[in-house]
Amino acid sequence: MANAQRAADGEAPEEEKPVPDVPPPDFINACKAVMLNFGNLNLEKADGETDLSELIKEIANEAEIVATKIYGKGMTVKEQQDRAWSESTTSIFDLERLELEAASRGEQAPWASDSDDDDLIPGFDASGRMQIGGN
Repeated sequence: MANAQRAADGEAPEEEKPVPDVPPPDFINACKAVMLNFGNLNLEKADGETDLSELIKEIANEAEIVATKIYGKGMTVKEQQDRAWSESTTSIFDLERLELEAASRGEQAPWASDSDDDDLIPGFDASGRMQIGGN
């Protein structure tokens, strides 16, 4: 909505945030794997000898700083809940509460309906059994 208002005022819409070439969880896992497999290797640097693990830690620290500059500081669960409250959005905890309330009344939440066949994997029936052959 804010971008629409800016466009109506003649301003350009905000640019989308850049997406990293390597997703952060994959980068972290790659750093861990290299440290696990090769972390004890000694490397010669101009200022002396160092372990490969020390270089990986330096790279990871720098990547964390860059990610924080681009995406901002991460939020705790409480901070996310507070943000959802202040922005009047619905959290998964709210959805769970609504689902439990519906179940206590003997009803089903609309998103919990099992009657929807769109979720079935081809070749399986509603009970989860694989269908082989004809009928």
